[in-house]
Amino acid sequence: MAQESNLGQKIVAHWAALTLRLAALLPDALRAMAGAALGIVAMLTLRRTRGVVDTNLAIAYPAASRGERRRLRRRHFRALGQAALDLGPLWYWPLPRVLGLIREVSGAEAVDAALAKGRGVLLFTAHLGAWEAAVLYIGQRWPVTVMYMDTRNPAINALMVQGRGRSGARLSKKENGIRPLLQALKQGTVVGILPDQNVDPSEGVYAPFFGRPACTTPLLGRLAARQGTPVFGLFAYRLPWGKGFRIEIVPMGPQFPSGDAERDAAAMNRTLEQAIRRAPEQYWWVHRRFKDQPPGWTPPY
Repeated sequence: MAQESNLGQKIVAHWAALTLRLAALLPDALRAMAGAALGIVAMLTLRRTRGVVDTNLAIAYPAASRGERRRLRRRHFRALGQAALDLGPLWYWPLPRVLGLIREVSGAEAVDAALAKGRGVLLFTAHLGAWEAAVLYIGQRWPVTVMYMDTRNPAINALMVQGRGRSGARLSKKENGIRPLLQALKQGTVVGILPDQNVDPSEGVYAPFFGRPACTTPLLGRLAARQGTPVFGLFAYRLPWGKGFRIEIVPMGPQFPSGDAERDAAAMNRTLEQAIRRAPEQYWWVHRRFKDQPPGWTPPY
């Protein structure tokens, strides 16, 4: 059974890699159109996933009409398909050509200045837009260690690690703990994390996110407090119809970290929420972000 499972995982990874290589051959606009169509197929066929998206959008946009949320849902699935096929060029094009897709970057000079202080820099982002492009950008600009979480398919993991790490980023599994991150900060380099997903209540704190408690990792505030490390949000937005990406880097305020885990998690979530509202269709609404709830709150899924 284990051998059959491993074979099946390798077959899935093989077809995923083949699809992405083919996507990398398409003209940019055609790849965006194909990705949008793929997303619509997913919306029509993945009923359970569609239900998660509907629930999340109802939480995040309670004042929107049902029709407005349905239109946002449709745009979201189109963006999901585009994000999937964008992995073709991001992981298989020559690196200089990939970096040419990043049309605009704002805020990078502030990170340069923060690094000069010798306490390292913390960058956090969301599953928003082209976060894979963000990893490639920071990998070639600064010495960086990025925490990531394995998927259930080791063969897919190998593709992901190769794609993400090819610009120079050092990848560290979540299972390795925070020691590699602390070492990177002590060396005065950059650490990148994606802290926008639901965590087990034993690991997280409850902090507001789109007006509802979300079980949130306190890791960002705790890492920043160790040696007064500057913290920035970094968000990569997809431009329309294959025109590339725009990266925005925003500093956290001087009150961060405060030393209070819940307050710091809430501040981080506010920054994430502000970034998401700039392009809500590009966020990862398929994730059950509100799966775990505090006493008195009912899980919505």
